[in-house]
Amino acid sequence: MLVELQTRRRAIAQAYRRYILADNAWNRSTQKAMSWFPDERQAHVAIIGNPGSNVRRLYQQRERAMLQLETARLKLEVAKSRLMKRHRQMAVGTLLIGYSQT
Repeated sequence: MLVELQTRRRAIAQAYRRYILADNAWNRSTQKAMSWFPDERQAHVAIIGNPGSNVRRLYQQRERAMLQLETARLKLEVAKSRLMKRHRQMAVGTLLIGYSQT
């Protein structure tokens, strides 16, 4: 496996871990916030928090982690396609066509 792909895969793994941590933190904070409301009012409520609140900060961290994960995934795809293109070019090689004067 090439170094470039290993680096991209490590970046995805790290971005995924960051996303999981941020998602868990945000889910815990929203569950705490929802505990303030009666059960019948919780059905269609989405909590992202007020500007400057802890819930909003955690939501934004989660969103940033999600974007970083998607970016890392796209960079891996680009690296894979670049590698495939390089391999195809090496497989084709140079074709020399000549003629004989017989």
